[in-house]
Amino acid sequence: MATTPNPTAPKPTAAVRRRRGRPPNTPSDQTAAAIVAAARREFAAHGYAGTSNRAIAEAAGLTHTAIYNHFSSKAGLFTAVFADAHDRLVLELERSEATPRDGAPLPGALLDAIQALRAADETYVDFLSGMYVEVRRHRELQVVFRQGSRFGVFDMIRRLAGVPADGSTPDDATWFWIVFAIGLAQLSTLADDATFDDTVVAFRSDFARFANGGS
Repeated sequence: MATTPNPTAPKPTAAVRRRRGRPPNTPSDQTAAAIVAAARREFAAHGYAGTSNRAIAEAAGLTHTAIYNHFSSKAGLFTAVFADAHDRLVLELERSEATPRDGAPLPGALLDAIQALRAADETYVDFLSGMYVEVRRHRELQVVFRQGSRFGVFDMIRRLAGVPADGSTPDDATWFWIVFAIGLAQLSTLADDATFDDTVVAFRSDFARFANGGS
């Protein structure tokens, strides 16, 4: 039942009256980063079709129109989320590559990178586990992604796999490890923490045994 306003009630303070939007004195790039982080969580939880710009703005504590100051469309925002997650993945692969280890860098570098992303924010991995499916499902995403250059992670994995950059050999090994990484990300999303951690330990043990000539 509707209530009658109380004329004696205290008026809202300025803080309460302030509409959502970019907080005062907040740099634009910080606002964009907050939008991307909120979008990553929403896309990871609800998928591309199930996520609206209004929901993303709500999650970021912004007005609906504030998103369009930084991103022209939901497809453009999805692309920005991918670019951010992609860059974090490449960074973690580079960190792992720089870490001394016995034997080949793969799969250890991929295992290290996925675990690091999970530790930073598991929605990075959740988003990456399904983004390729989302691109295949939605034409507006296909248009955006086809306009871009090849993803840097492809060349990063190629290098880690020992595939020559001059194209003199097939990319079979590169694609094997990309599929491995996608499967690992999907396992991270679907399995509980204990199962995922046990699987990573088993991968490390099995690949180390194979590298040492075991069976």
